[in-house]
Amino acid sequence: MLRRIAANRWVRWLGPLVVLVILIVAFRDQLPFLGDGVRRLRDAEPAGVLLAVTAAFLALFAMAEVMRLLLDAGGTRVSPHRTTGLTIASNAWSTSLPGGPAFSAVFTYQVQRSWGASRLLCGWFLVLSSAVSTMWLVLIGVSGVFFLGARVSVWSLLITLAAMTALSWTVYWASHHPAQLERWIRTLLPALNRARRRPSGEGVESAVSQIHQFDTFHLSRGRFLTVAGWSLLNRLIDAFTLYACVWAVTGTTPGLESAPDQTTVMGVLLAYTTAKLAGSAQVTPGGVGTVDAVIIATLVAVGMTAVDATGVAVVYRLISFALTTIVGWVIYFLSYAGRETGEPALELES
Repeated sequence: MLRRIAANRWVRWLGPLVVLVILIVAFRDQLPFLGDGVRRLRDAEPAGVLLAVTAAFLALFAMAEVMRLLLDAGGTRVSPHRTTGLTIASNAWSTSLPGGPAFSAVFTYQVQRSWGASRLLCGWFLVLSSAVSTMWLVLIGVSGVFFLGARVSVWSLLITLAAMTALSWTVYWASHHPAQLERWIRTLLPALNRARRRPSGEGVESAVSQIHQFDTFHLSRGRFLTVAGWSLLNRLIDAFTLYACVWAVTGTTPGLESAPDQTTVMGVLLAYTTAKLAGSAQVTPGGVGTVDAVIIATLVAVGMTAVDATGVAVVYRLISFALTTIVGWVIYFLSYAGRETGEPALELES
């Protein structure tokens, strides 16, 4: 019964719309920055604003290229415009809901399955792309710590970097050694079943069948480096969006040397990293409130005035959060809402 309701075209189309309306009403007190951002845009440097808008969407395109390359490595060939559309739409899911990344991952999984990607390939993409992206974010943060002496726990950053690097390498290694994984499964899973007092062979063949889907993956070192390069480009262009907003608000481009009431390139990178780390929990849609405060505090700490830092934060969030989210929902309702996107994300029982 519930499955039939969830599969209904009108439910699939109206459901997200109803959720959006509820969220706008619930968090209306957190949204004054939209009007403030529009007012500040009137006084901003037009070239800086245009550059920031362009960079915000180029960053999403770079993320989409990571998806396209990883899916292609698993035998699922998709055009760049389809992966770009999915990336922008899934970004809207991620930024619109508390805990949005989980909803975004489910939506991405459904669409990728409709493209013919296997369950293992979808999971492989999610883990590897997330690990590489986090690795680059931490590296940017570490550079800010060393060059600016920022008060961020360098050990926590280094531990995260080591963990994400190890995870990326593990997923890469697993895709090239399915036979070794099969031997481990045939040895360890029966022992685990016996410890759980279940038949020793339970789930073994199913797990082996899933593992052998790695045989269809062809991620060479060159392609892996290309994927990592696009992921780095996504982070750098996203950070450049904040840099362009600093130029748009202050009329001055941050350089390598500090100046009175101005920040530097490294200051912008540090503000970007701390904002992304603060927004990872996302207890409000898009981290509204939390992320803005972190950007302002960090920019003030690295040399900007409170007035300019507030203006930068508002304009940056208007472009990188509000604008991209609106475009993402337009793409979602035009391309995905009410249509079958693959398997149901959850098995609903009647």
